[in-house]
Amino acid sequence: MTTSPTLFPTLLDLWLSLLKLLGRPAVQAQLLATLAVLVLAWFLARAITRALSRRYDAQASLVQEQLEADAKQHLEETDDPDENDPYLLLLTNEDLLADTVNKRMGLRRRIHLLGLQVVLPLLTLALLTAAYLLFGAGGLYNGLLLDLTLLAGLFLVYRLAMGLAYMVGNEAAVTYYRTRLFGPVFAMAVILIALDAVVNLDTLAGATIVPLEDNWLTLGGVFLATFGFYVWVMVVSLIKSLILAVAGRDREANRGSLDAILTLVQYGLIAIGLFAVFHVLQLNTATIAAITGGLAIGVGLALQDVLKNFLGGIIVLFEGSVRPGDWIEIAGTEGEIEKLSIRFTTVRTLDDVEYIVPNQDWFSGTVKTFTRTNRFVRARVPIGVSNGTDPHLVQQMLVETARQHPDVMAEPPPAAPLVEFKASMMSFVLLAWVEDARIKDRVVAELRLLVWDALQARGIKLA
Repeated sequence: MTTSPTLFPTLLDLWLSLLKLLGRPAVQAQLLATLAVLVLAWFLARAITRALSRRYDAQASLVQEQLEADAKQHLEETDDPDENDPYLLLLTNEDLLADTVNKRMGLRRRIHLLGLQVVLPLLTLALLTAAYLLFGAGGLYNGLLLDLTLLAGLFLVYRLAMGLAYMVGNEAAVTYYRTRLFGPVFAMAVILIALDAVVNLDTLAGATIVPLEDNWLTLGGVFLATFGFYVWVMVVSLIKSLILAVAGRDREANRGSLDAILTLVQYGLIAIGLFAVFHVLQLNTATIAAITGGLAIGVGLALQDVLKNFLGGIIVLFEGSVRPGDWIEIAGTEGEIEKLSIRFTTVRTLDDVEYIVPNQDWFSGTVKTFTRTNRFVRARVPIGVSNGTDPHLVQQMLVETARQHPDVMAEPPPAAPLVEFKASMMSFVLLAWVEDARIKDRVVAELRLLVWDALQARGIKLA
């Protein structure tokens, strides 16, 4: 087995080189100038961003006041507004109002978000450039300032890219990947550039930690197996999100099936990355078998449920029995499958309550799905009327009432069969098809009111 410099001597060389560099008066002067630049840039950027935010908030407040005034005027002109009236919802739902204001601000909001991202790096770049020129004019060494100015330019490019992402993308998604992916990658790039100025990165990456069967485990290998694998996982997740976002613009695309397929591909790519980690760490099949065998004996029973959920998730994704976006009923509760992962499934109800369903439950119980082949569902409204009324007239009235509802499908046509005939009453069931299971309960409630109005208009009494 060949030997190479060990980790400790390499880190010691790095530390001594850093101390030697910091001990130079020219370097100290440039670092002090850089610190002053960063403090000044931070205070200036804070003042500018506050001013920009106040200006934007004032414009947004005017837009919000106009929206509220228009909504109030509309409601005053409407005798009996529907509970789902968009103007009524604007006045009662703060989140909807804020979202509408953001949409009305349009390009102004996008420019505002871009401005907030680039103010600090622009000031930092400008002040560092000025410091670099001043040092050069005074005959002072300014090589470090030049390197820091280039880093400031890189920082500006990064923040500009993030600002453009905020302009065209979903803010929550951009923030998520900025904190989980782009921010850490940029920070690591800065650290590596700084280290490269002090020590040779190839030497640092080749520093050995522990001997393996045929070679040494190096610091570079550990870096790739940890940070590199993390970046790989996040990049795969980002690609999946981008594909879903693009596909979401196509109304004819089956988002649920696409999400399930992409989830399978995502975990397949993660598995490939994991095997790459094994290769980097020089773990052969015998070593992997020994590790997994020991773990299986030690924690096999404790992880039994986890393995069941994992295998259940794989089977569900492959079979496609349920998919994200499906409307289901499980344990007496209806909801939409929001996320289907390897270990569990997230179901969100109309009350905005999230149920975390272990994947093994899909095989241990019965699940009712309303959208397995299509999203059509039949709404049922039972009605009982007093005897003495012509049942044919009641049936005709119920069918005509259902046809008046905008969400009731023309085909298949609504029907109102007579299901029970007693001495004192007749029982009908109004059957009407709607295009989406998510609106079934709302349609049923609205049909009840329409039927009530129709019965009262014809003098038919309920039993």
